[in-house]
Amino acid sequence: MTVERDEEQLDQLLQSARAAVTVPDTLVARVLADAARVQATMQAAPPPPRKGPGWLAEIRAALGGWPGLSGVTLAGVAGLALGIFAPDLVDGLSGGQIGVWTGDLGSLPEIGLLWEEGSDV
Repeated sequence: MTVERDEEQLDQLLQSARAAVTVPDTLVARVLADAARVQATMQAAPPPPRKGPGWLAEIRAALGGWPGLSGVTLAGVAGLALGIFAPDLVDGLSGGQIGVWTGDLGSLPEIGLLWEEGSDV
């Protein structure tokens, strides 16, 4: 096969390159002495400063742990959902209960009624 023959040629080439290169002992000694000198001057890196609990852990602790945090999260998500859905849609989903409680005026008055005084518009 040609693949094995190519690998054999590559092995022979690398073997001849290894045999041709010789490193003088003085160079090896100088490199090792330089490495020992550099290692002697280096200090161990100090451990990173220990940080306190993160901001989420502090909020969780302030709210009473995971039950408090999950309750606040649920209230926020429910408030966001009620704010996004139109109050009339929420009234329809509740079976018209909000209309019964407010005297069938809907959950919120029309925005124009907030500025209207008597017959003024």
